[in-house]
Amino acid sequence: MHGYEIAQVVQGDEALRAIWRIGRSEIYFLLGKLSKGGLIMESAAEQAGGPVRVIYAPTEAGHAQFHQWLRTPEAKPRNLRTALLARVYMALRHDPRIAVGLIDAQKRVLDEWLVLEGQQTSDNDVVALVHRLRRAQVSATLEALDDLRALALSR
Repeated sequence: MHGYEIAQVVQGDEALRAIWRIGRSEIYFLLGKLSKGGLIMESAAEQAGGPVRVIYAPTEAGHAQFHQWLRTPEAKPRNLRTALLARVYMALRHDPRIAVGLIDAQKRVLDEWLVLEGQQTSDNDVVALVHRLRRAQVSATLEALDDLRALALSR
């Protein structure tokens, strides 16, 4: 696929648009990073009546890292909305069983995080409120993960 085509896919997919708010310039920036990292390769394709397009394809290392990424839960709750949802979405498209495994692993990570966060105490009212809010957000995420798991099992 070429960069413009990737941007069209992202913009044309309602679920991806809900997860990622990413513009064409960001897509090209990320493609450059992936290429420099050896995760994708570039090739030129001539187009009748138009400019030469750069076609991107994953390398073996890129495939391996993608499959590892699909199975790796997020360590930090602040990354859940984009990074985890993107993983679950891609896993659902690739193999719903991978999504179930990812969701189960993420739930274990968040359960452990809640235990540690529950040990946080503060005499400062604002800090105590921040910790309470974080716990509430993670608890709500755990409930949503149950729904995502059910969705994955239904596919």
